[in-house]
Amino acid sequence: MADATGLPILRMYTGPGGKTRFAWTVLPLVRKTGLGSVGLFSELFVNENILDNAGDLRLQFAVTPLPKSGAGEGPQLAHTAPRKQLVLTLAGSLEFRSCDVETFDETTSATIGAGDILLAEDLVGAGHAWRFVPARDGRLKPWRRCYVHLGDEYDHFVALLKPQ
Repeated sequence: MADATGLPILRMYTGPGGKTRFAWTVLPLVRKTGLGSVGLFSELFVNENILDNAGDLRLQFAVTPLPKSGAGEGPQLAHTAPRKQLVLTLAGSLEFRSCDVETFDETTSATIGAGDILLAEDLVGAGHAWRFVPARDGRLKPWRRCYVHLGDEYDHFVALLKPQ
């Protein structure tokens, strides 16, 4: 949830030695009013190569249904992110884990749910796996999400993130 300081973003990135790691960061927001812009807003992310902001934004929606067993296990195939992208979770809850460790802490495991934003940028290395976990209401739900593929806007976006 956004507040006066910013919007929480969970970074999933490749750390030292090609190992996937997680860290919560904050995208700063500033209060705006006028012309329908009431509330807290981030900077506008602009592809500096295109002056009219026509940009190269790509958007995609996806749904992963629950396993037929109804249990919390889901895809466990280790993989890296296919591109630098934001993953906006609309419904469901997942636990992500680094694939290179046996003991987990806040840098090697993270749980996201509806309303959370994941910045997937672990493009190389051992990768990550995920599984379904109960949502805030205690139920398992399909993972509904929106991918925002980041192009040249990535560097601008990451430069604004602050540690949480």
